[in-house]
Amino acid sequence: MKLMLIMLLGITTGSVCSAARSTTDIAYSTSANMKVRTMQEKPKIEYSVRNGRASDRDDLKALYIKVASIPGGLVRTAEEITDQYIDSTLNAALERGIIIVAEYQGKLIGSVIKYRPTIKILSHVLEEGSVLVDPEYQGMGIGTKIYTTLLDEVKEHHPDVLRVDLRVRITNPAIRLYERLGFKKEGEFKELIRGATGKLESVIPMTWFNPNFKDTELE
Repeated sequence: MKLMLIMLLGITTGSVCSAARSTTDIAYSTSANMKVRTMQEKPKIEYSVRNGRASDRDDLKALYIKVASIPGGLVRTAEEITDQYIDSTLNAALERGIIIVAEYQGKLIGSVIKYRPTIKILSHVLEEGSVLVDPEYQGMGIGTKIYTTLLDEVKEHHPDVLRVDLRVRITNPAIRLYERLGFKKEGEFKELIRGATGKLESVIPMTWFNPNFKDTELE
C-alpha cells in the first residue's frame, strides 16, 4: 500500500475503540472512550497510514495495553493483553486478513485488524479482530481513516471477501460512524456482554458488503 500522509485539524467528537472476546476473537466496539466530548481544537499532526507488518508486534501490544488500561476502553482488560494473544492476533491478520495502522513520530497511534475465521464455510468473511486508537489521539478522525483504508483495500484487492463483520455495544455512539462507512445492522444480541460497571449490555451485529465481490466458488 502506498504510504499516505494526512494533515488534519482534529475536533474532538468521539473516536473508535473495539476489542476481541474469548477464544473466538470476535470484535466488540466499546463505548467508554467514544462519548461526545466538549468541542475543542487539537493541534495539527502529520501521521502515516500503512499496512501493518510483523515488526509492529511490540508497538501493537503497547497500544492495546494503553487502551485496555482505561476502564471500559476494551472488552479485554490490560492483564488479558498477553504475548500469546498479540502473537495469535497479529499472525492471523498477516496470514488470512488485513491489518492497517496509523503511525505518528515512529509510534503506532491506531490500528484495525480483521481476518477470516479458520473454517472454510466462512472464508468469504472478515469478522475477527479489532479497531482502536491511542487515547491521546482520539477525536481526530484516525479511527475513521484507518477503517476506511481497510474497506478500500477489501474492495480493491480482495474480491473473494463479501462481508466485513463487527459487533458494537448498543449504547456506543460509534454505531452512527459505522453506518456512515456503509455498515448495516443485522439484529441484536440481548444482554450478551457484561460492561465495566458489571451491568449486562446488548450488542448490535453490523456488516459491510463488498460491492466488488466475485463468488469464484460458483464458477
